[in-house]
Formats: sequence, C-alpha cells, structure tokens
Amino acid sequence: MRSKLFEERPKTAKISTARWVRILPDKNDSYSLFDALAESFIGRILFDRDDNWIYDGNVLSIGEQEEIAGLLTGHQKEMDQLLRDL
Repeated sequence: MRSKLFEERPKTAKISTARWVRILPDKNDSYSLFDALAESFIGRILFDRDDNWIYDGNVLSIGEQEEIAGLLTGHQKEMDQLLRDL
C-alpha cells in the first residue's frame, strides 16, 4: 500500500485527542508511530494487500488508530462523516 498522504517522508499529524503523532514510513507497507511531544515509540500501523490495517501497539485508542489509518489511506473525510452520522 502506498500512502496518499506523503511519499516516503515523515509526517507529523495532530489527531482528535490532541495527541501529536509522528508517522515514519517503514518497508513492507507499515508505518512506525511516535508520540511527537514525549518522543516515544507508540506502535506501528501495518497494511495488507487489500489495504486492511492493524495496529501493533497498546498506547492508542481505537479512535486514534482509525484516525491515523484514515490519514494514511486517504479516507479521513469518509471516516469523519461516519463518526458524525453515529
């Protein structure tokens, strides 16, 4: 899976919980995640061939995980609308 957000460059994103996450692309369709303020590793997001994702870590809530996956896949607007509809 190739990110629509950036081309193999690190990106820092503020997610809804006011957490700043630094996203670094890894090899093999995965991204390392770091807390930008605490400067600590908080897990990885991995993608399969069908663009399904899984969070490998225990720091982020499900909502935070979905937000980061949405940023990486380019589906953030659809996810925001789904949350509003709920």
